[in-house]
Amino acid sequence: MTGLAGCSGGGDGEYPDGDITYIIPFSEGGGTDTYARQFISHMGDELGTNIAIENVPGAASLRGTGQLYNADPDGYTIGGFNPPSTPVSAMVNPPEYDMTKLEGIGTYARTPFVVVANPSYEIEGFEDMIDRYADGELEIFSGKERGGVDHVLALLMKGNDSYDLQWDRYVGYDGTGPAVQATISDEVPVSIATDTGAAGAAEDDRIDVLACLSSQGSEVFPDIPSTTDLGYDNIDFLGQLVRGVFAPEGTSEDHIEVLTEALEAALQTDEVQSWSEETGNVVEYGGPESASNAVADAFEQIPEQVDLEAVRDAASQ
Repeated sequence: MTGLAGCSGGGDGEYPDGDITYIIPFSEGGGTDTYARQFISHMGDELGTNIAIENVPGAASLRGTGQLYNADPDGYTIGGFNPPSTPVSAMVNPPEYDMTKLEGIGTYARTPFVVVANPSYEIEGFEDMIDRYADGELEIFSGKERGGVDHVLALLMKGNDSYDLQWDRYVGYDGTGPAVQATISDEVPVSIATDTGAAGAAEDDRIDVLACLSSQGSEVFPDIPSTTDLGYDNIDFLGQLVRGVFAPEGTSEDHIEVLTEALEAALQTDEVQSWSEETGNVVEYGGPESASNAVADAFEQIPEQVDLEAVRDAASQ
């Protein structure tokens, strides 16, 4: 599928007829950024226009998502975030907007979380890490910002008898990229990361990957065990992301159709498929409902599983 440019724009001329901005609510170098820099240019090629990536980190991804929400619904500002991650941030620190009203464009991947460590500690797997926190040898645990999904995962593993991960202090960063970099530099010993965001550093042996937090495992790290493989409780409702693309509320159905067709075509290009095969990063297209449902499901399921008030208290400390 090529040459989508010039499709009807719902009565207001050909769409698109100008550049499009793609907002990423995380810093450069993380999983969301890594994926975008693989497929967004191809999506632009399909549309016959330029799509400029704009990283807008902050507030556990709510700042950039808010910028997307408040943009004109004209089809020229779109963005990507990853349920349940950004919905968790909104449940912990409710913003002045309702992200369930964003228009889904499509989904492009499933990405699990992994736990990574600085190699200088010579941690021999996830269970050894648990023991070292219990012994007090390790105290600091890390990931994305406090109140975000990584922090919730860390609190869940701390409060769950199956994991009993006894970290003393959580340090949060603006995205997986900065969290991984902090682990490499030994600013923190261990952090949660997306497998995509950890791949480059792991390939260069700058970090060790200890376990995958999704029972489905990681195609990026197929030899790394999942925590459920190791006998710990299943935490899939938080342990993996659905990566989605969204538009502001009120974006026309015609524009959504053009955009989702371009997304699907971009994911099918030889370049993106080769990257997926070479790296293990999953690429799979889902339509607009897939993106919208991922957000709705997060808001429905997570409050049933997580003490959000306790998370709010921990995030404010």
